[in-house]
Amino acid sequence: MVRNEYRYSGITSAPNHIRLLTLLPGLHNDTIRITLTDVDLSLNDDHSVSFPLYECLSYTWGDSTDRTIIYVDGRVITVTKNLGEALKYLRHYEIPRVLWIDALCINQGDMAERSMQVGRMSDIYSRATRVVVWLGPESEDSNLALDTFIDLSNTIDLDLATQTFKPLKYDPENLCDRHTVLPFTTKAQVQAICNLYKRPWFERLWVWQEIRLGNSKSLLVSGHKSMLWRRFYVVSFFLLWKGEFGLGDHYWTVKDRLEIVNAMMNNITQSPMASLSLRTCHSKCSEPRDRVYALMGITTDQVKLKPDYTLPISDVYKDVLLQNLSQLNNLELLTSCSHRPGPRDIPSWAPDWRFPNQRKRFFDLDGAGEPPAHARFHAPNSLLASGAHICTIATVAPLGQTESDDAIIDRLRELAPASLLETPYVAGGTTLDAYCRALFANEFTERYQPAGELLGFQNYADALRHLLPGDAKRDRKSLAHFVKDYRIQTAGRSLVTTAKGYVGLAPQEAEPEDEVVHVLGCRWPLVLRPEAEKGFKVVGHAYVDGANDREAILGPLPEHYSNVALYDAGTAKWWPAYMDGRTREVRIEDPRMGPLPEGWRVRRHAEEKMWIWYVRDDQDIGALEGLKTERKWRSDPRLIVEALKKRGIAIQEWELV
Repeated sequence: MVRNEYRYSGITSAPNHIRLLTLLPGLHNDTIRITLTDVDLSLNDDHSVSFPLYECLSYTWGDSTDRTIIYVDGRVITVTKNLGEALKYLRHYEIPRVLWIDALCINQGDMAERSMQVGRMSDIYSRATRVVVWLGPESEDSNLALDTFIDLSNTIDLDLATQTFKPLKYDPENLCDRHTVLPFTTKAQVQAICNLYKRPWFERLWVWQEIRLGNSKSLLVSGHKSMLWRRFYVVSFFLLWKGEFGLGDHYWTVKDRLEIVNAMMNNITQSPMASLSLRTCHSKCSEPRDRVYALMGITTDQVKLKPDYTLPISDVYKDVLLQNLSQLNNLELLTSCSHRPGPRDIPSWAPDWRFPNQRKRFFDLDGAGEPPAHARFHAPNSLLASGAHICTIATVAPLGQTESDDAIIDRLRELAPASLLETPYVAGGTTLDAYCRALFANEFTERYQPAGELLGFQNYADALRHLLPGDAKRDRKSLAHFVKDYRIQTAGRSLVTTAKGYVGLAPQEAEPEDEVVHVLGCRWPLVLRPEAEKGFKVVGHAYVDGANDREAILGPLPEHYSNVALYDAGTAKWWPAYMDGRTREVRIEDPRMGPLPEGWRVRRHAEEKMWIWYVRDDQDIGALEGLKTERKWRSDPRLIVEALKKRGIAIQEWELV
């Protein structure tokens, strides 16, 4: 034990209590000295003038074995070299600075305290005067990078509602045109920008919650230079939007970092755990339980989950899905599951976030209002879930990702032979068109209202036709966009056909004889594998063309109808809806539903133009108002198990193991 070592006093039993750190003033190379003070966070509920103002630090811990000494209330404590360096830069010369920093304000060696304090982090960060993002010390080109960012941020601005850019001042060079090359004067500027994005902060998992919970005053700092985080985000999104017209060939070296910054801030109102876990699957954390706890404060699942670092990892991961089931009637997290050969310490129905799941989630267009889950946990490790059988997989064709464009084109020629051109498809139209919809999970601009920037279905269908042997119009240059989007949609997937004649995308691990099932409470079909002893293992989610929009429980859509994504500027969200192709009329309710049962009615609510809330006449309105939004959204009495069985739907219970 180090002499004169600092020892924490306990705060575990004190509800709402946290520690704040006061960084005492000094010159850059002076010894770091701080004090730690126990405060009651609830005293800040009414923004009491007596409650100390504090900032929260978002930073990278760094190598835990490379440590340096600082002094807490005159006693010794060690911190990582990264944190020690940050404190030197953040310290004021003449006045104290009050901060909240996880490594010092939480006794990391006390698991009970750590669990309790992590549960308060969303409150801690959201109540701070600002979040300070520390990228690291000054480098030879970091000031050049930030100066370039500041210049750009003073030139353009982002309209979040429309996701478009506008000039902040006279713009003779028309920089807000997507195809205008940005006038960086030197290669050094571009390289400096790329070097800044390659800093370790962008790799870290916890920063997603930390920066999302910050306010408009949040600051990005490198060395002694800083800029507002919001302006940094706007420029990052601008460079992502510009692509090669912004950073030239260097764009491809930092595209993943630009997408991280964009995803951190974009679609904040649409952040279910299933989406967040996929977006952050490559972000780094040393503690596997943090794959859950680091995202709790920003997920829109509205699920209450108490952090507990003493629980086995498998129990934490299972508990997330079971809490979604009990609190929201939701089994969406089944889409985060993936099959892996070999022994497992966690059932297949619980997402194992220790292993990155790189499969893209399909865009949510599957129904305005969803069937509630009808499932229960069966000890010791089974989940009994109700659902309807869709089909059985007959053939599986892996879709390569690492091959050249030419190799991909040759592979697609094998999968889509010329004979398919006029072959009728089981769900209508031609089989070739079904293959095209399947390869891109039917994500085309026609399905967006207003239309997005994706190419239309006919563009891709024509491109697929051009791949066929003997087509004189074949032009590989014109197929570049097709191949690029193909790589994105088919990553980690196989093209499958089913015993009923359907074609679709399934996980790469899918095998013939796997079953495709619509499990109630989950928007996408699931691939389930029969086990020799009993039950089914979850292989992953799938797209099945012609059976992807609840046809297993509601039948096919009426002729001329299609499901679309309807954009609502008020909520800044895309909502599922249905469009009549003859009149272009868009409606929220599924045209297959039929009348409500006697005694049910529509309840008015703030977002009634986007989704419908159904209530019984005899229900207590006060109690209903307290329901979580997703329970209200899943309130349609025509979609519960009993109602579906009355419609003659073969709902059965599937034991997931």
